Order: sequence, then structure tokens, then C-alpha cells
Amino acid sequence: MRPFYGKEIDPGSEQEFIEKILAKYRNQLASEELKKSIHSELTAAKEKGDISIPFKVVMRKDTSGKHHDYIEVILDTKV
Repeated sequence: MRPFYGKEIDPGSEQEFIEKILAKYRNQLASEELKKSIHSELTAAKEKGDISIPFKVVMRKDTSGKHHDYIEVILDTKV
């Protein structure tokens, strides 16, 4: 565990918790609405104290059309 703003954070266990949240979204197509839903749910989990690791939710789009668009949750692993 590593201290972050005076609180101990276990990045591995928090990542597992976040993956459980994200599991229900796996079969949905990436969209701005889905990105907002994921961000909202993760923010609510953070407000409840279930997670405390800093995160960012981003939408990755492939302009070439070779790959599917996807949503990525980036965790600050430098914590």
C-alpha cells in the first residue's frame, strides 16, 4: 500500500474493484453516453469511499476504421 494525500491505497485491490464495476459494460458499444455512465459510477464509488485511487475515463477512437472504438479507464499507478 502506498500513501496518497494521507490515505493508504492498495492499487491492486482497487483495480480489482473497478474491474468488477466495468464487467457489466463489457458487451456494450463504446459511446459518449457509456463513457459518462462509467465515469459517474466510478465517481460515486469514490464518493462512497470504495475507491480512492485517482482515475481518468477516456474514449479512444480509431479514425482509420481498422479497430473498434473503446473506453479506457486510466488509473494513477504512481500512487
